[in-house]
Amino acid sequence: MVLNETLVAQMLAFVGIYIIVTLALNIKAGHTGIPDFGHAMFFAVGGIVVGNLVAHLAAMLAAAAIPRSEYPPEILEAMKEKGFNSLVEGVLVENIKVMTFINDYYLAHKPLVSIALLVFAILTAMVLGGLLGWIASLPALRLRGEYLAILLLTTSEGLRILMTYTKQVMGDTPTVGLVVPALFRWTGNEGIVAAVFTIAVAIGVYVLMERIHNSPAGRLFRAVRDDEDAAKALGKDVVVVRRDAMIVGSSLAALAGVLYSVNPTMGGSAVAAASIYNRVFWTFWPWALMMLGGMASNRGIAIATAIVGASIVGPIRLYKDKIAAILGVEKIGLNPDYFANALEYLLIGLLIILVLAFRPQGVIPEPPSRTVPPPVESSEKRRG
Repeated sequence: MVLNETLVAQMLAFVGIYIIVTLALNIKAGHTGIPDFGHAMFFAVGGIVVGNLVAHLAAMLAAAAIPRSEYPPEILEAMKEKGFNSLVEGVLVENIKVMTFINDYYLAHKPLVSIALLVFAILTAMVLGGLLGWIASLPALRLRGEYLAILLLTTSEGLRILMTYTKQVMGDTPTVGLVVPALFRWTGNEGIVAAVFTIAVAIGVYVLMERIHNSPAGRLFRAVRDDEDAAKALGKDVVVVRRDAMIVGSSLAALAGVLYSVNPTMGGSAVAAASIYNRVFWTFWPWALMMLGGMASNRGIAIATAIVGASIVGPIRLYKDKIAAILGVEKIGLNPDYFANALEYLLIGLLIILVLAFRPQGVIPEPPSRTVPPPVESSEKRRG
């Protein structure tokens, strides 16, 4: 039963997070034509906010609420050995012990505090993600095509290297990562509850993206994508339009980073530089899902993500070893462990090839905008 719950929670969390992060990319690349190959750096903002900023805030609250005399022996020993005097200092110095203590002895019994920290994490990450998107747009949005793509990619890589090896951001052991505050521990079933919350947020983001698609702003985004020179000739400020798309898309990517961090079945209750800055997970996969669903097609992206999460990623990640054994890959000279780890990439690659070959416009092509018809005048007004 536990395994089934884990599988369901993982698939729901995967679908919700990837719907958000792919729709965030879609408003930049699909709607506005910005080839953002640095999408992972905006996603990472959410992970840093939860693993660092919110963790420090939770430590401050826990230190104020729990007397030092009630600290368990392992915390007191760690404070003596590592030379830190408070839980706040220990968030980075002795991350695993300190955050485990805060999660088990404080957040697990403080639902209102956990909810407030979750709201703070979401709002802060979206603001910082949008700010980073605006900063990235300043030198980039006057470039086109491959020049813009390479600039965003190199910016993302530079930021990844800088943040990975900055101790004040990712701690002393960035490859191991930071244990995050368990903001759903108080529910008693944090995996399922966090996954359901993620799906609810994804539905809200989908509705928002549909409204933008059918709004004048959405039509302006696509006009810039289709013919930038024509948009300029009509008096539209192309730089401002692309800047706005970068801000909206980047803030939503940071939101996805928060949800990834608070879902224990996705992030494993921790964030590491290798996971939140992962170019494959948070740049390649969103591009792949956007291509599968259809560029500028919110509904297509949601359907493609649900199909991939339910039929490929969830079961394969849990049962990949058994699948490799059933297929007997060892008999043909393949390493079962390597094959099992590569299986989901092989299948998603096969899906992309099939879609490009037989349906290059995606599962559901870009729909036309649904505009509100003008009000019909009454016959009396027309006669008058």
